[in-house]
Amino acid sequence: MKASYLFIIFLASLVVGCSSAPEVKTEKQTVNLLSVNLNAEQIKNSEIKEGVPTKELIGLTITANGTIEVPPQNKTVISAQFGGFIKTLNVLDGMTVRKGQTLFTIEHPELIQLQQDYLEVIGNMEYLTAELDRQKSLVQQEAGSLKAMQLAKSQLAMAQAKKTGLKAKLEMAGVSLKQLNAGNLQRAISVVAPFNGVVTKVNVNVGAYAEPTEHLLEIIDLKHAHAEVIAFEKDVKHLKIGQSVQLSFSNDNEVINAKIFLIGKEIGEDRTVKVHCHLDTENSNIAPGSYFKASIYTGAVERFCIPADAVVEMNGKNVVFFSKQGSKGMTSYAPEEVNVLATENGKTAIEFKNKARSYNENLVINGAYDIMSAILIKTEEE
Repeated sequence: MKASYLFIIFLASLVVGCSSAPEVKTEKQTVNLLSVNLNAEQIKNSEIKEGVPTKELIGLTITANGTIEVPPQNKTVISAQFGGFIKTLNVLDGMTVRKGQTLFTIEHPELIQLQQDYLEVIGNMEYLTAELDRQKSLVQQEAGSLKAMQLAKSQLAMAQAKKTGLKAKLEMAGVSLKQLNAGNLQRAISVVAPFNGVVTKVNVNVGAYAEPTEHLLEIIDLKHAHAEVIAFEKDVKHLKIGQSVQLSFSNDNEVINAKIFLIGKEIGEDRTVKVHCHLDTENSNIAPGSYFKASIYTGAVERFCIPADAVVEMNGKNVVFFSKQGSKGMTSYAPEEVNVLATENGKTAIEFKNKARSYNENLVINGAYDIMSAILIKTEEE
């Protein structure tokens, strides 16, 4: 009986032990691995000191991303004004072209018909002009009617209007009126570059039919390329026209200088503003659409500053440490994320992510790396 009683007690203790296991595990999971407790000796050995941020003048550099763009007036789309079949294509994507250079030739029966109509109108105008002169002469001799003269005058005016319209259409199509007036009909019409530039898009093949609405080629003038910087809303108040900007490209170690020319007034849904910058020197080697990182120096600004070593990086974030008195003489240190605004002469200007934080509170100004190391060691042990 006594043995049975002891066995029951053993089973009860085993059940209690098993049921308490999840509680230990849960308690372990809720441990804050981003804080650490240090005693007075550890604090002394690590030379941890605290102080409040101080307002100082510091050169503020804003970093942002952006792309190289070309103004709309320096970018043109080439289309076939009246449509037709592409007979020849003389350019490739990325090729440099000069103003007036033939890009491609196009032919269509309608273009020939336009030229034929134009020549017919010119020929008919000679007859109508002579007929009007004859009717005027008859009226002066009182041998003709005023009505006949007015009809001849009206027919000549209609022919003149038709000639003007056909001439405008032919000029739009690129037909040489000099050759046409000499009686030479042009079967294929040359489409030429409107300015010096680079071909960036070719959407046409020889033999294909091109509709008037199709975008066959695109030409841009790289000499007028500019930098479109995407700045955050919080940084716009520090930006001014004329400020210097340095552009760094991922595929090149060269730094290109620019200046702010225009600051957008519209804030996008992602809380950013477009900043238009002009390059100090034109660079035709920069391809439109290239991504870059911009550094904008805004001059000295009064900011809350702490020693540069007081800011450390944890989990990809910039943090500082605040202390809190614990039990048994221990002090707890926990990180607080900050924005690094600028670093100059061993001082770093900061801005708390948590707006509830006060700049009048003490934070760790010396020994931040030792605290971070202690947190990492504790995390590994956990």
